[in-house]
Amino acid sequence: MEARARVRSLAEPFALIISEARDALRRPVGTPRTTSAYFAVAVVVGVANIAINILLSNVPEPRGMIHMVGAAVLLCLVPWWPGPGLLAYLGWWFFLLATPGAFLSDMFFTNLVFFFFLGTLLPRRAALSLALISLIPAGMLLFVGERNLQDGFQFLVMTLMSLSLLTIGALVRSTEIARRREELIAKEKLEALRLEIAREMHDLVAYSMSQTALRAQRNAANPAFCQEARRQFTDLEATASDALHELRLLLRALRNAAPDEDQDVATATGLGMVVTDLSAAVRAVSEDVAAAGFDITYRSLGQAKVSRLQASTLSRVAREMAANIIRHGNQHRPVTMTLTLGPEVVRLVTTNRIRPGGARLPRSGTGLLGMRERLEAVEGTLTTLSEDGSWIATASISLDNPRSTPANPPEVTA
Repeated sequence: MEARARVRSLAEPFALIISEARDALRRPVGTPRTTSAYFAVAVVVGVANIAINILLSNVPEPRGMIHMVGAAVLLCLVPWWPGPGLLAYLGWWFFLLATPGAFLSDMFFTNLVFFFFLGTLLPRRAALSLALISLIPAGMLLFVGERNLQDGFQFLVMTLMSLSLLTIGALVRSTEIARRREELIAKEKLEALRLEIAREMHDLVAYSMSQTALRAQRNAANPAFCQEARRQFTDLEATASDALHELRLLLRALRNAAPDEDQDVATATGLGMVVTDLSAAVRAVSEDVAAAGFDITYRSLGQAKVSRLQASTLSRVAREMAANIIRHGNQHRPVTMTLTLGPEVVRLVTTNRIRPGGARLPRSGTGLLGMRERLEAVEGTLTTLSEDGSWIATASISLDNPRSTPANPPEVTA
């Protein structure tokens, strides 16, 4: 039992080193750009190692060429597959040591880059352990064995240079980890600030705008005011309601930043003049209607591509349609929003029930006029139908519109 405990205590440091190395190789340090740079370094050094050895020995032996070419190939694998690459290169180094009459110079320069990779990819203890594992057998064969590997001075130079590059690699790794930690802290601070801004805007600005809309609504319905004043209150209420709807979209963008790391806010919410994913933008608008208390069903049909101008126009029209639903729709009846992409026409249709007893918020008619003007600019049309308490709005744009611009216009080079 005591012997087992002693063996276990001796093995624990090695187990910890192996665990650290395994975890590090699962999460290699560096970005795709860094990986490409390391690969370029490996290619250059691998070719240089072959060229220098050829110049020094004129006609290298076939086994030397095998060692040099194998080292160059395996070194190039390390940036892309760190774990297998490091182990394969280390095994190739042992293969060189086991080859009778081999020369350390066959892998001299590639070894230097290998030690640099050890420092950048592994924690210090794991990197130093692998470095010692690779150097100690070479020293034993050189000073104890009878192999013609190289003289002691060359081995000493290689050892010092390798350990120096190992240290440089460790410093690069530490710098990269510190930079990532700072970026994470900055991102968390920005996230907290964004959420705080969203909360403040919701609690203060959105509340004030809601009160403005309700006051304007009550005054517009108050017979104590003259007809002109009531009309002005109606316009004021409509403007405040539209602004409140826009604010809700902005608050969702602030709370969510970007629903997908590869999807910008303008694509997801329709904010801004450029929309590249019309289906995602209209879905975001339908979610805003749902957040206002409506039971809405959103459908997207077809796969036709639309231009940026068409997508931006329809996303704006969708937001105005949603604003009308929120102002005048019956929250207790279902709402539908259907986007059809192609094959010849892109069409957006919304259906909802009108609030019984008249609209909750007065209408000014400017919303419909604005939608028609936007659609006419891209040769589109808007049709509306009110029948039996239901409201249907349809926006259509032909996909053969010559005035539209391509969704991905070619880049102009100077």
